Amino acid sequence: MRKNKIKKITANSTEADGSSSKGFILNQELQTDGKKMVTEIANFSSPPEKIINIYELSKLKRTIVNRSSIETKTDYGYDENGFLNKIISTTIDSVQKIPISETHFWYYQPNGIPIRMIKLGDGMDTVNVEFVADSSGHIIEEYWFKKGKKIETYYYYYTNNQLTDVVRFNIKANRLIPDFVYDYNQQNQLINMLQVSFNGSAVIHWTYTYNLNGLRETETARDKEKNIIAKIIYSFEKQ
Repeated sequence: MRKNKIKKITANSTEADGSSSKGFILNQELQTDGKKMVTEIANFSSPPEKIINIYELSKLKRTIVNRSSIETKTDYGYDENGFLNKIISTTIDSVQKIPISETHFWYYQPNGIPIRMIKLGDGMDTVNVEFVADSSGHIIEEYWFKKGKKIETYYYYYTNNQLTDVVRFNIKANRLIPDFVYDYNQQNQLINMLQVSFNGSAVIHWTYTYNLNGLRETETARDKEKNIIAKIIYSFEKQ
């Protein structure tokens, strides 16, 4: 947003019949100094959500998400090389008033390629995530372990150094099924995304368009039969 001197983004959503989506709100505003961004989101089927992102030296340092009676604060830490090495999230419900925390620790090779992530949380078993990279430094495999047992495996595929597929084994289908499939244009902008539910029964096709400055103008969601589910149109306000 700062690169394009944009201080505010708003969006309208339309339904399949072209009518405006009832109760839809999306406003995003960035401070001139780039240190704080506030996003407000709402729709008819869920309570309003306010997201505050705090930045230091162009790096995300804290996110605060408020939704109904629930607040989640997430703090981000970086090592001396500027790599993300710690994420601490704390969620508290103003009704129950019992905080729940989750911490992620990231570890890297000397060249900056992640090799491991450890996830700790209140009342949950420790999860160890291991990454495998190819000769180009792209993560191609991701393994999740709990109590020494492998519980999940992800595979990543690339074309022209761009991520094209995220795949994992589907037990119900007894085969590998993509979670996401991505397509790009000649400007390396994402123009299509295929999103598949874990059981493979639901598929959403997303298409994206951009203006001459490279800012995303529209997002359109379609179902498995390519019928439009919803369309979001963005507007930009310059500084």
